[in-house]
This record gives sequence, C-alpha cells and structure tokens, in this order.
Amino acid sequence: MTVQTFSVTEAVTALKQGEVICYPTETFYAVGCNALDPLAVESVYKAKKRSGSMPLPVLIGSMDQLPLVTDVTSDIVMALANRFWPGALSILVTASDRIPSVLTGETGRVAVRVTPHPVAQQLCLEAGVPLVSTSANMSGRPAVTAAASLDPELTENVAGVVDIEPAPAGGMASTLIEIVGPRAVSIVRNGAVSEIELRTSGLAVVPRAAGA
Repeated sequence: MTVQTFSVTEAVTALKQGEVICYPTETFYAVGCNALDPLAVESVYKAKKRSGSMPLPVLIGSMDQLPLVTDVTSDIVMALANRFWPGALSILVTASDRIPSVLTGETGRVAVRVTPHPVAQQLCLEAGVPLVSTSANMSGRPAVTAAASLDPELTENVAGVVDIEPAPAGGMASTLIEIVGPRAVSIVRNGAVSEIELRTSGLAVVPRAAGA
C-alpha cells in the first residue's frame, strides 16, 4: 500500500482530525499526533507496537505552547528553556490535566522540548497543539532519516507522511533531564546536550536516585 504524502496544510488537518502522521524532526523521522487527544495517542502506541507503560515525549513549536503541556513552571525550567530551546534538550515536567495519562506512562510527567526543525515547528504552531514525537520505527527497530526508509508496517497505520526538507540529520537524540533541586538536574538519557554544557550553564548535575 502506498502511503500518502502530506503537505504541511494537509498534515495539520489530519492532526486536528485525530490522525497519526510521520514527520521530520532535527534528528530522525517521528510518528506522532495531537498530544492532547487520548485516542490519537493510543493509536501511536498501536502503530509502533509499543508498550503503553512506556511514556512518549512531546514537541512544542514555541515557549507559548508550554502551558498546554504543564501548569507547573519554575525558574530553572525557564532558565533551561532560554539557554537550550529550540534545541536538543528534553525536560521532564509535571503533565497538565490536558495531557492524557497514557502519554505519561501513568507517571504524571512528560518530556517536552521546543523543536528547532522548521517543519515540526510549523506543524505544532499551525495545529495549535503539542505533538507526540517518538521515532518513526517499529518498537526495537532502527530510527530513520529518510521518508523512503520508513517501515511499511508502520506507515500502513498512519494517515500520511510529511516529506519536506530539511531532512533529519541523524546523530544523537535529545538529552533528557529531570529537575531535582533549585539549581540541580539529573540526566535521564544522555544525548546531544552534554553534561559539560549543562554544568557551564550554572547547574549542578547530580546522579539519579536509585530506582528513579
């Protein structure tokens, strides 16, 4: 089955209708949907054959969209946002009531970042919602940087693919951090933003608590 190729306008319409799409990010192709739509979020898990107990990250197009994701902001979140966003730093924040609990893996927290990719950014802003952004591959298989390399087993379960330049550049995924103190963070997943960069921004980087 040939997957439909979407323009940005068509993709935005699909997102507003609760559909799942594939789209480019700065690193890899993502599969996602309106992060505020519980049924669409469940469809992403099904498309990837991913366990519903594993949380999914979200992208926003600008800082103005952060209140859609969390009602709780702090000086450290704002400082990190001003320093690293748009960019490859994902921050675990307390999810707002608008975020479906399945998206958080029932943890009440969600990873968010402002994407620097112009197409992903445009999708967020024109749809007016945060987007689920998990790598566009079947769970356990490699992520891809080209629309032509997307797994047919995945694309048969999405409404369409946005194949618009710039293509994803590959490389390291975003660094994922959690805030553990007024000026302290822990690294949950190493990635494109190094520990040194976090420290030189004036933060203490401390080991994660056992079992966290």
